[in-house]
Amino acid sequence: MTRKAPLFTFAVITDTHVRPAVLDRSSPFPVNDLANDRARHAIAEILRHDPAFVIHLGDMVHTLPHMPAYVDACREAKEIFAPLMSVMRFVAGNHDIGDKPSVDAPAAPITEATTQIYRAQFGSDYSAFDHQDCVFVLLNSSLVNSGTREENEQRAWLEQTLADAQGRRVFVFSHYPPFINDPHEQPHYDNYSEPGRSWLVGLLRRHGIEALMSGHVHQFFFNRVGASKLYCLPPTSFIRQDYADLYKIEPTSEFGRDDTGKFGFALVDVFEDGHGLRVVQTDGRQLEKEAQPTRPSRPVDVSSQQDRPLTVHLRHAWAETVELPYNGPMEEFSRKRARNDYTLLRLWQMGLSSVRVPIGDLLDEATRQRVLDYHSAGIRFCVFSVGVPSASALEALRPALAAIEHFEMVTAHVDLSDLADMSPLAALPGIQIVVGKAHSSKQETGGEKVFAHSVSYGFKFDERERAVAACGARPDGRLVSRLAFQVNLTDDLPQRLHELDAFGAEHSLGVIANIRLADQNPAVANFNDELIAERVMTAVRCADGLANTSLQLDTFVDIDRGYNPRHGLLDRHYNFREAGRWLAGLKDR
Repeated sequence: MTRKAPLFTFAVITDTHVRPAVLDRSSPFPVNDLANDRARHAIAEILRHDPAFVIHLGDMVHTLPHMPAYVDACREAKEIFAPLMSVMRFVAGNHDIGDKPSVDAPAAPITEATTQIYRAQFGSDYSAFDHQDCVFVLLNSSLVNSGTREENEQRAWLEQTLADAQGRRVFVFSHYPPFINDPHEQPHYDNYSEPGRSWLVGLLRRHGIEALMSGHVHQFFFNRVGASKLYCLPPTSFIRQDYADLYKIEPTSEFGRDDTGKFGFALVDVFEDGHGLRVVQTDGRQLEKEAQPTRPSRPVDVSSQQDRPLTVHLRHAWAETVELPYNGPMEEFSRKRARNDYTLLRLWQMGLSSVRVPIGDLLDEATRQRVLDYHSAGIRFCVFSVGVPSASALEALRPALAAIEHFEMVTAHVDLSDLADMSPLAALPGIQIVVGKAHSSKQETGGEKVFAHSVSYGFKFDERERAVAACGARPDGRLVSRLAFQVNLTDDLPQRLHELDAFGAEHSLGVIANIRLADQNPAVANFNDELIAERVMTAVRCADGLANTSLQLDTFVDIDRGYNPRHGLLDRHYNFREAGRWLAGLKDR
């Protein structure tokens, strides 16, 4: 399914960190020497999309205003931006204008002098403009909490601008995000301190701001304040290596600073009834100065990513908050909390809008809030439980009912004899009820076969008639609208999917095909990315021909340790595997 065409599309780029043409001594990290050519590549890619306008969220340059090479860096940046300069707007970043006021900041703060230096290079440090009855507001976030006359002037200007825009759609742009994990988090290098944070968050709530976009953190984060969506967007230059602790695996190149799978820019599609965010991968690619284009080379479709007909298993914790080590220069004296929101970004990029999670995720209040946040971003949840959930569990689900696509009950027996009375599930209006079987190694017969502890999900294909008969024999069986079956790695995938679909048609019953990427032997790894990509592509291509069958894919992120190790759509850094790249439109087959 493809969404209707947008009213218009604009682009957002951030943290290019351009250096002077003759590299200065403003960074000890080798990856920073690649920033200029990486920015040049990103600009060329944006140009191909021919956006209505482009907003740079700050840190256009790496050299700071008080350094001798600052003007040269700005000159180089403007040469790189030249193909789009006529439609570009700039947000002041801390490298461009000075850090926010802080005792432990690693660079000098904003001053009246640095503000004048910035304005001479990039124009006004805060401003607003209109486009097709939308209002776009650009803030100087380094001023917030500075206690200066300029802060008071910006504050009064913003309040008046938002009051004048009442009833219109408003998008706000700030280099620093108000917060990255929680509106009540402690102040740190990557957020607004108080009282400025509460002031801005209050304005977001009061005026129903559609979205606030920020850079600075060189990571992707997604949050909400009331109806307002808050996005932190990835850079084109380098990744902040302090966030490498979000991933439970050794860091990538330069201790996580050159994590090439996480570079990109954003396209924002503005519709009559909302907006869509598409982050376009640049993968750290570079373009030399001599190859820089001056106009669009070929048209690019600007419609939003189509929905892929797959539900993916979120086996890894997807909403947990991680406490990062206190370790300067950014956080020498405090811990910073953050989430790995690349789960959400990768779902968007691959066109996946349905995920499978255990009921415990919705029973935990903090995780349930993230369920609602994801749902606001277009994600639907398939929730599973061993047996029929208790009355208290069903009550706890109530606040999140709108986010639940279907509810799966796991049974231990083909005859469903272990399932309690299912009639309480009638209290889940509009939610399809599914039954699937746990297949355990304890059910295997003896003989010469090596015994392996294993459990998998879904009725076996040869259990299908007994399973449907068991449902029909129960007075509450009418509540069950689907049965879940497992499809193993060695099964002929197209044949099995069409067999299951025919079975569903015969019994007027929906079918879920749980496509397993794991080997049936838990000691054997499936790290064959070609095989997995072929499996995923075959499933997607078969989906259009299935009238009664929906597809689940196990699994989303690599299981690279423990039992049944296998690759998924993403590696443990949450970068694309081959199958993920194909789903995201990054690889032709």
